[in-house]
Amino acid sequence: MAVMVHEQQQDRMKLSSFSPVIAAHFDKAASSYVNAATLQQQVALDLTALLPAAAPIPSLVQQNQVLLDVGCGPGWYHPQLVNHCSELWAVDLSAAMLAQAQTLGCASRYIQADVCQIPLPDGSVDVIFSSLMLQWCATPQQAFSELCRLLKPGGTLLLSTLVQGSLREFQQSWAGVDDDAHQLELLAATELLAQLLPLGVNIVSEQKQYQVFYPDVRALARGFKQIGANFVQGRQGQGLMGKQRWLAFANNYEQFRGARGLPLSYQVLQLVVTKPAAAATVPGSARFKQGATD
Repeated sequence: MAVMVHEQQQDRMKLSSFSPVIAAHFDKAASSYVNAATLQQQVALDLTALLPAAAPIPSLVQQNQVLLDVGCGPGWYHPQLVNHCSELWAVDLSAAMLAQAQTLGCASRYIQADVCQIPLPDGSVDVIFSSLMLQWCATPQQAFSELCRLLKPGGTLLLSTLVQGSLREFQQSWAGVDDDAHQLELLAATELLAQLLPLGVNIVSEQKQYQVFYPDVRALARGFKQIGANFVQGRQGQGLMGKQRWLAFANNYEQFRGARGLPLSYQVLQLVVTKPAAAATVPGSARFKQGATD
């Protein structure tokens, strides 16, 4: 039987400085997320395609393999994940997202927690799956350390995250309009890999480009809001903006219009991280591949 959502408070740890604000945004978007999350669904599906290779021993899937989904959102892909484990656990910062995920009834545990403070024992899971969560974390190195702590020796972390170069059209359209922050500050792929290597893990990575198309900038902004991605750390005003600034932004964005509408490009880093079967005494290894455009 799954752990009930109202029981999650027993597992809840202190959240990081601006996590409650992010959680509130995703709480509001819980009911609209699935229908609006075009990019998120494609990226997660691409990550699930790597799951068969994630099991160190295929027979573990039929035994006691625990798969932990960190940043599970509404859990729409959980029916796929349960085919790759004997037990699925789900973690998210947002209580409302967890409530949505629980309606699917796929996981046996639902835990509300910050990725940097997950209340589970060391070495308690075989595979960790995390799709487009890390970019919301203010301290990715701490998150990597926490996820590796949870893995059993020989376990695997499958993770995708946005990296520098994402939202290029959006950023360029705001340039010259004002000096406010309008998007997340993202790290380069090389910076994230450099934070992982000291943990003594083996890393295979690939960077891919995805594009989503919109009929106009209002639809684009509405899409951000519907998935809870309309919070920007450091923005001077989180509310409505002036009409003239909005019109200038919309006019600038028109230069990118093509046959499919207004594009929004994302750079996604896909990681397959393996924890050594024995304690590592030297830094790990990394292989990086620049992927094709999706």
